[in-house]
Amino acid sequence: MHYYKRNIGDYHKKAGRLSILQHGAYTLLIDACYDREIFPTLDDAIDWVWASSDAEVDAVKFVLKKFFTEEDGLFIQGRIQEDLDKYHANSLINKRIAIEREKKKKQTKGKGKSTNREPTVNDKVDLSNEAPPNQEPRTKNQEPRTNNQVKDKPSANANEPFEIFSYWKKVMKKNDSAKLTPKRLKAINARLKEGYTLDQIKQAIYGCSVTPHNMGKNDQQKVFDCLELICRSGENIERFAGNAQQAAPQKYSAVTERNINNIMDLELD
Repeated sequence: MHYYKRNIGDYHKKAGRLSILQHGAYTLLIDACYDREIFPTLDDAIDWVWASSDAEVDAVKFVLKKFFTEEDGLFIQGRIQEDLDKYHANSLINKRIAIEREKKKKQTKGKGKSTNREPTVNDKVDLSNEAPPNQEPRTKNQEPRTNNQVKDKPSANANEPFEIFSYWKKVMKKNDSAKLTPKRLKAINARLKEGYTLDQIKQAIYGCSVTPHNMGKNDQQKVFDCLELICRSGENIERFAGNAQQAAPQKYSAVTERNINNIMDLELD
């Protein structure tokens, strides 16, 4: 995301008392979060603003503590997150509109003006566009003509994100107000694309639910059970899945991954 609105009055109302060095650190951090569309750890933040001296590092730490909220090692700001969510949602809408427009163009391409009247037996049949008699007809098993037709073909795993989302709601006891937002969908699809299976992601969700730190036993006494957090990276999937294996009853320690997920389903019912 390379563009965002900057409300000067709102900024100075909240950050007007910062020093020049702190202003620089804060401005560079804001730009970096929008540009990368992710939030930093402490080390990331120092690297993103190129802080080198002790004074610059202290300015970064002050800004993070003052204007960001730490969640599982990441420093997140609600305003930036809201703008990124809107941006991703609009991107999905624009992509869908573009795909529908291309489909409509393909459907109408090569067609003449329509009279909206069914042909009768007395109408002259136009055979100019018909294939020669000896030409072999296209079959259902024949490969698509263009790459666009391959992209339009629905994926066999199209329902997996919805199954993962439903499982997360069940495990974390979320009500119907929880939605499969573009941010959550993007994180799920990214992990599936990397090769993590449906079972591995469900196991990671369960693992998060049995991790004391994420369930509120931390200095902030906050619950960090967001689906986007669980699926934020492959490392998170593996870490939470490992917690699930450790929390599983000992008598199930030798069962397969599929059976572990079945056990977790039974425990949640």
